[in-house]
Amino acid sequence: RAHLQHEGVIYSRSSTHIGNSLIMFYPQGVHTSSPVPSSIKYIFGSGGKLLFAVQRQSPLPVDARPDPFAMYPHFPAKLYSSTVLKRLEAIHLSWVLCHFARWEVSDGCVVVLSLCRVRPLKF
Repeated sequence: RAHLQHEGVIYSRSSTHIGNSLIMFYPQGVHTSSPVPSSIKYIFGSGGKLLFAVQRQSPLPVDARPDPFAMYPHFPAKLYSSTVLKRLEAIHLSWVLCHFARWEVSDGCVVVLSLCRVRPLKF
């Protein structure tokens, strides 16, 4: 499947529309955990449910510069590596919190900005 519309929000696989593939989700569906930025690689059905196969945004290396957004707790942006992890992870649609925007700010470094309409407990 190339895309899916759910409750007025469009989700796409990254090969169809990169912007609509960038999502924040709760790992294992645990809403008290911090949402994780990921890119949808595939949209598929299993057991009568729709699932996304996602690749998480890679964290910055430990020797990278400090995250300048860390000092602004009410601004939902964070630095990450510009790569995604190779491992695919199947997630349920109900685990998705929102889309995010991603801007490359330097070689190997992107800003991830949550586009949530509501503020999650943690980011």
